[in-house]
Amino acid sequence: MKNHLIILLIAVFTFSCETAPKEVELGPPPGYLATADGKIDARDANPANLGIWEKYIDAHNNRDYETIASMNHDSIVLNLADGTDVIGNDNHIQTLKAYMDASNPKWDIFFSYTMNVEGQNGDWVIAGHNVTETVDGEESNPWIIADAFIVDGKIRRIIGYRKDNK
Repeated sequence: MKNHLIILLIAVFTFSCETAPKEVELGPPPGYLATADGKIDARDANPANLGIWEKYIDAHNNRDYETIASMNHDSIVLNLADGTDVIGNDNHIQTLKAYMDASNPKWDIFFSYTMNVEGQNGDWVIAGHNVTETVDGEESNPWIIADAFIVDGKIRRIIGYRKDNK
């Protein structure tokens, strides 16, 4: 009986000392999206998004159009640096093949960051690429920055920026 009382007292003390977990303080957001209604907080997103983007770029370097198409959202939108908008998976693959045939590009990611903007159903990956292109025997090395919006593990939108280096 004495042992039962000791065990009961230990249990009471053990569980009575348990405290609720503290809420994690996020602190100020590391970024924001400016809109007409003000700034919307942007925070770090799931690092798995970086792996999705790396796989996507590897598929480009390997000319694996089947993998690229499978990673695209059906209603993908590309806003290219030259002002062209490409809408839909089939149009993307067709445009991509023409670019690949004309330029023979190879991408090398030199930075990548993933973020989530409050209120958006998905995450962004912002990535910089050193690209080697060969057009008519002339090699060039533009930098291409891509803002890629990922929804449910699929590439939904890409906004491209390009700086040609001479």
